[in-house]
Amino acid sequence: MGLAGMRLTQSRLAVLKALHENATRFLEVESLQRAIQEGGLPIPLPTAYRILVEMEKARLVQSTRRGARVLYRQVFEEETGQPQFVCTQCGLAQAMGDAALIAKLTRCAAQQGFRMDPSVTLVGLCAACTERSSSS
Repeated sequence: MGLAGMRLTQSRLAVLKALHENATRFLEVESLQRAIQEGGLPIPLPTAYRILVEMEKARLVQSTRRGARVLYRQVFEEETGQPQFVCTQCGLAQAMGDAALIAKLTRCAAQQGFRMDPSVTLVGLCAACTERSSSS
């Protein structure tokens, strides 16, 4: 768990630890703040936001939107530059991992005069949330 050259503080470490403990999910800032406070560190919400923005700039954290809400998750080295599937209900995130498809999308974008940003997020429902919604 490195901090990419940022000054090591108790608050930054607590944010990174909370993200690491929820590595497969995008979380709202309020959820991260609660997890940190349950760990014994009182961290104000504006501080949590500021730290997450700093970590996103350092490419330690990735954000996505769910409506008007911004959600965050830790980015692992092997996922850097990988498009993500993200569940809009539970926040589960999974790297697409299909190099051939990513190459095809990049070529298609180039043919249209675009340069594709590999941090694409494809949203929908994961298998568990699809199952829950169909059994309701």
